[in-house]
Amino acid sequence: MPLEFLYHKIKNTLRKIDMKLERAKYGYIDKLPKDIEYFDGGLYDVVYESSCKWPHNIALEYFDTQITYKELIKKINKVAAALKTIGAEKGDRISICMPNTPESIYMLYAVNEIGAVANMIHPLSSEKEIEDYLTQSESKIMLCIDISYPKVEAIIKNTDVEQVIVVSPTRSMSLIVRAIYKLTKGRKNHIKKSQHVITWDQFLYKANKFIGNPHTRVNSEDDAIIMYSGGTTGKPKGIMLSNLNFNAQALGAKYLVPELFKPEYSFMAFLPNFHAFGFGCCIHMPLYFGARAFLIPQFNPKKFKQYITKYKVNILVGVPTVFDYLTKLKFRKDGLKDIKFVVSGGDLISMSSKEKINDFLKAHGSKAIIENGYGLTEASGGFIFSPRSVAEDADAIGYPLPDNEVVIMDLKTKKPAKLGEDGEILVRGLCVMKGYLNKPKETEETFIVVDGKKYLRTGDIGYADERGVIHFRSRLKRMIISNGYNIYPANIEDVTLKCKLVNSCAVVGREDKLRGEKVVVFAVLEPEASERAARKELGQIYKKYLAKYEIPREIRFIDELPKTKLAKVDFKALEEL
Repeated sequence: MPLEFLYHKIKNTLRKIDMKLERAKYGYIDKLPKDIEYFDGGLYDVVYESSCKWPHNIALEYFDTQITYKELIKKINKVAAALKTIGAEKGDRISICMPNTPESIYMLYAVNEIGAVANMIHPLSSEKEIEDYLTQSESKIMLCIDISYPKVEAIIKNTDVEQVIVVSPTRSMSLIVRAIYKLTKGRKNHIKKSQHVITWDQFLYKANKFIGNPHTRVNSEDDAIIMYSGGTTGKPKGIMLSNLNFNAQALGAKYLVPELFKPEYSFMAFLPNFHAFGFGCCIHMPLYFGARAFLIPQFNPKKFKQYITKYKVNILVGVPTVFDYLTKLKFRKDGLKDIKFVVSGGDLISMSSKEKINDFLKAHGSKAIIENGYGLTEASGGFIFSPRSVAEDADAIGYPLPDNEVVIMDLKTKKPAKLGEDGEILVRGLCVMKGYLNKPKETEETFIVVDGKKYLRTGDIGYADERGVIHFRSRLKRMIISNGYNIYPANIEDVTLKCKLVNSCAVVGREDKLRGEKVVVFAVLEPEASERAARKELGQIYKKYLAKYEIPREIRFIDELPKTKLAKVDFKALEEL
């Protein structure tokens, strides 16, 4: 045992040296290799490789439970064997309705190991939404968190699901925590056990009946995961993502932002696994490179400080609202010294917010600055990242990952726009989805051919500068047209936040008979700030920083901005206020 430990210690040290050499070689965008060799296999195969390179590294941490890479693979293999025992086959779609718990990770990679497809469902989805996702995917097996089981029980008869596996979020916690949960929340979840509904432990026991190797050879291009769009443009659609989509994203990010990947680093994984940005950047990326993913099933602002300090988190990936909350917490002068890298994605972050967060990080011992990630579920969640060299540029979101391409399309001519000119952001490459599940017409409509190449339309407005850096302007559907002028809400939000009396804000367009549309600002004030003082100060700020046609025609003060399930500002709800 000591010799084996020493062998792996030496091997891990050599791997760290190798990664340092690679980081030095590929530290800048102009030094990217011309031919990157991508992993030929599945998501599980990547994690298996990591378990061979770093068997004793911590792969997952769930509160006080630590799982090494060696243990992770054993657990995934056991789940895969259990799946085969209950009849799962290659190509099947298996639904996972779970927050970030170890069981959800075991299941996701086990599904991939046997060549099946993971159909990811938000646990807070309504009964009808869950029914729709199960029906669209034609799932026959489902893993479900216990608190969502009552909704599943109500609709399961309307689906093809034959086996439901129910698990508590405390399954991998200590016995004391489990007991407390059972006496409080757990007691409310009346699970009717039957041959069609079993517990996680009963499911794992079935692995003992399987003989052989559950592993099935899969190709890079095979379907791996189905994730659902947020539904902001209508009924949510299943998005088919391949093994290559996520594997190429992880390896590409290593070359574009190499400082992100060290085997000794830990990632805080509170963005959910059923969200492409959350799974790709907070779970699969660290597991690809031997790092640690600290799983949080439900983000709790009151425990955010504890998470950061107790578990010495190095990488924070989140949405703007999370980082804004960070600045409201109290830390020691060196309380954030362990944070090495901060990535914001999922929603736009203003320059004023960036500056506020960067100052806060620096004041508490961190050398990190907030860097942008940009993407959409149809492009694996993260498609563009900003290296540190461009992180402080106004509205810059960065460069596309290697072997991916971005074109800015002129909205009128449908041709590539000139440098510095606004247009729709189009993307193509290894991170782009295979298509929408069972929706060939919608798939065809979301792609467009420009100069003989097929691109995915993002529905976002931006521009490219002379360095190839992509800048974000606005969501196409959020762009306001007033008196023939294009107005970008993001710009007005950034200017509004220059007012120190305003805590947060959002801008929408409202129909106006005279102008076509008018600009409406919804603002949340700082505690004890008066509306009268805020209106006066905002009027002066708008006059100084905005063109006359951009100045908001209406300012409304509200207690808080409505949010979607993914913690983004719910602009649709604001439009209805």
